[in-house]
Amino acid sequence: MKILILGYPRGWHRYECLKKGLTANGHNVDVVTENFDDIVGPYDRVYTISESLLPIQAKLEKQWGITNISEKAADILSDKSKMDNWCIDIGLNSIVPHSVIPTDHTHLDVFENKPFIIKPVIGSGAKPGGLNYLSFKNKKDFLLHVESYDKFTRSYSSFFENNKKGKSDGEFNNRNNYHMAQEQLPDDSTLWGPYGYVNDKQEFKILMWVKGTLGHNQISQYAYETKGDGWMSFDAKDVPKDVIETADNFFNKLITSLNLKNMFFSGPDFYKWENTIKYIDCNPRLGQGLQQMDSIHNNEIMSKILNDESFSFDKHLYWATSKLKPGIIKNNKDISHLSKYFCATNNHMDRLKPGKTIPKFTHVTADRQLRISFLITGADENEMRKTFNLVNTELQNCIEYV
Repeated sequence: MKILILGYPRGWHRYECLKKGLTANGHNVDVVTENFDDIVGPYDRVYTISESLLPIQAKLEKQWGITNISEKAADILSDKSKMDNWCIDIGLNSIVPHSVIPTDHTHLDVFENKPFIIKPVIGSGAKPGGLNYLSFKNKKDFLLHVESYDKFTRSYSSFFENNKKGKSDGEFNNRNNYHMAQEQLPDDSTLWGPYGYVNDKQEFKILMWVKGTLGHNQISQYAYETKGDGWMSFDAKDVPKDVIETADNFFNKLITSLNLKNMFFSGPDFYKWENTIKYIDCNPRLGQGLQQMDSIHNNEIMSKILNDESFSFDKHLYWATSKLKPGIIKNNKDISHLSKYFCATNNHMDRLKPGKTIPKFTHVTADRQLRISFLITGADENEMRKTFNLVNTELQNCIEYV
């Protein structure tokens, strides 16, 4: 088959993984990361590496007579607010957090003086900036933060006025973006994330599970952020039964109601606390965890998934940020012997040198600062945590501070 992959340059690790798997199965593959209006087909199948490009995939499929995703489905899956509303409509309301696109301060009263997070309806949590992905203990703190953030009017009213019309977002193909406020799920929840694939027969399978931990960072007097600072893979037998049942029900209803085929899923993250399970951020595309699992298995997993062949993992992975002491670097020793543990998507590694600062907080997908994440492999959790501690200690010992 002739296959098209849509993505952005920043998603190179994901589309290269998918391309290798497809090519290994004998397909001809083109990757397009810009000038999407200039695409000339037809193609037999389209995959999208960024959910914000799903509407383009749906438009192209309609032109070429492909039926993997409709324009309606693409619109829903690429918009967090519409996705939440759709899940409520198909009977998944018990796992959907409260959310609203606020255009007046009274709209925040729905949270009843409880914590909430501000998110763009389009895009992922790796794209911070402004108010994106900041959390607040209550409505009062949010309004005070917005007043201090708006240096021109010193008023929160401009936020709500701007949110009525939205804003063209250059990070996501200039789609019109809005801020949504969503219930902040408890920081002490247990996070479980599935990676899955639905084939051309509309048969869905969860391919792997990861368990996540959250880091907390106080941004200002009023705002804070919570970010994933570690994800570890587990066998399905180690995942709570109610989480698996919730995930199966979620995917079955979503895939059937939107008539989806030939699509990867990264997440959603299922937060479990006490007797409650809720979801956030379902990304309908290939995720980095599955890409990494394919990588540590010599790129032999992806082709089998795409061919509906059986596969197994002979090792687990632990993707986590280093735990380094923050401060200004005075000197550092050679760290090349540790490079085999570094995640391929680490960025700004050139800042690990004298005069540069190690930040007090980072996370596995931070993209505007020094990020040193480890990709640890092993047979089980104990082995991987032991390796992580040894590698982190060795790296720390290579750094001298001012």
